[in-house]
Amino acid sequence: MIEKGPFLLGSLPVRFFAWWVATGYFLFFPSRRRSSMGLYQVIFPHKKSWFYFYCTWRQFHSFATTFGDRVEFEGMEESSISVQGKEGILSAAAQGLGGIILMSHMGSFEIAARCFQEKGIKHLMIMGEKEARQVARSQQENLKARGISILVASEKEDSTFGGLEALKFIREGGFVSLAGDLIWTRQRSLLPVRFFDQEVAFTSGPHLLALISGAPLFTLFTYRIGRGRHQIHISPPRGVKSQSRSDRDSALQESAQRYADALETMIREHPFQWYIFEPFF
Repeated sequence: MIEKGPFLLGSLPVRFFAWWVATGYFLFFPSRRRSSMGLYQVIFPHKKSWFYFYCTWRQFHSFATTFGDRVEFEGMEESSISVQGKEGILSAAAQGLGGIILMSHMGSFEIAARCFQEKGIKHLMIMGEKEARQVARSQQENLKARGISILVASEKEDSTFGGLEALKFIREGGFVSLAGDLIWTRQRSLLPVRFFDQEVAFTSGPHLLALISGAPLFTLFTYRIGRGRHQIHISPPRGVKSQSRSDRDSALQESAQRYADALETMIREHPFQWYIFEPFF
């Protein structure tokens, strides 16, 4: 568990401002509101309209809390992070195996990234161009200053993991993390999965990277459990393997489905912390 002490300025001004910004988006950006309402109509079918308004309100304002959380974690204000399942990653790091960390747009990726950095794990974060634009330059510089590398994948690439650069990083014992729930680049290869009783396409990037590199794949979720308290959940390591070229597609699809099942379970437990603000289903 990581703990911090009191911070003089505190996060209250940031939380106050972020709350009003979230309220403004809810009230004055109907397209964003409709996208989130559509999300919850699939997650919670057969509910009343007011329920989907409520869910969207909660989602917007849950996202707003991440800005105050960031201030608390950056400063010396009291905060704590509990990590469940870190043994697998630490073991792989000790053996120099490297690995793939399959993340999602749930909770705060920065908290997980900094947690790894404090444990001395060599870490490369992959982002799409659109995703990177949503992360403030100061945040990116802060991560880089902590020794966390960031690679932005161009939308013209047909994969999200930066190809040879990510593969080289893993073979040098590093860990590459990338999101598996949104597609930020123009990929020719997508993986169909069942997700909340819908058929959707997830990115093949992390699963293909695990297959090619032979490195273990870890699914990671981070979520807020209270003011200044965060939980990181890391799955046991698993491989993505195929015996022949002919069964490669089925191995990738099976890996993507396992991730989809885990993500669905986590969303059902923490529905307002999945920060998707565009049409998904």
